[in-house]
Amino acid sequence: MIGVVGGCGGVGASTFAAVLALVAAPALLVDLDVNGGGVDVVLGVEQASGARWSGLRLEGGRLDPAALAEGLPRAGPVPVLAADTAALDPAAVLQVLDAAGALGVVVLDLPRAACPEREAGLLRCDLVVVVARADVAGLVAAHATVSALPELPVGVVVRRGGVEAAGAARLVGAPLLGVLPALAGGPLTIDPARPPRSIARVAAGVLTGLEARTVA
Repeated sequence: MIGVVGGCGGVGASTFAAVLALVAAPALLVDLDVNGGGVDVVLGVEQASGARWSGLRLEGGRLDPAALAEGLPRAGPVPVLAADTAALDPAAVLQVLDAAGALGVVVLDLPRAACPEREAGLLRCDLVVVVARADVAGLVAAHATVSALPELPVGVVVRRGGVEAAGAARLVGAPLLGVLPALAGGPLTIDPARPPRSIARVAAGVLTGLEARTVA
């Protein structure tokens, strides 16, 4: 279970989370960032049929993993649970994540600000990836983000900027997991059938490193 969080706004954390899930498939992508605009929009499946958080009925009983996956919209091979409410119930988050964990890799698009749903998600994370912009303001913000996380494995993916990647990771205070190109233009919509190669390569490296550490 991998959480992805932006070290600052506008750094493309939701995009990286989406590509990470596509590369990891079979995987499930869970959006916990209620202020992020919806990870289904990033993947271009906002009109697809299927449940969002507001459509889940979780009162009592056990959530069946297969039923969860079948009831969600899909971006290619990846079921996507998008946030479409003002807040999420932490107990519901834990129930969903515990069911999702039976399906394969789970990628969480985490909010930057501390909130109950983020704390619930972090309880289940095996790794948190912080996407940091490599300039002074971006690295200061990313360092604050890392400092506010609980004790669990954290790594940084650096978005190219004025500071070289290894130095940027040292300033953030987390191991360097990969380097992404600088952002150009506005928000990126991902084609699930053809995710950007530059992002997919970094995502594959993150997954390989996590698998190696788990085996070791």
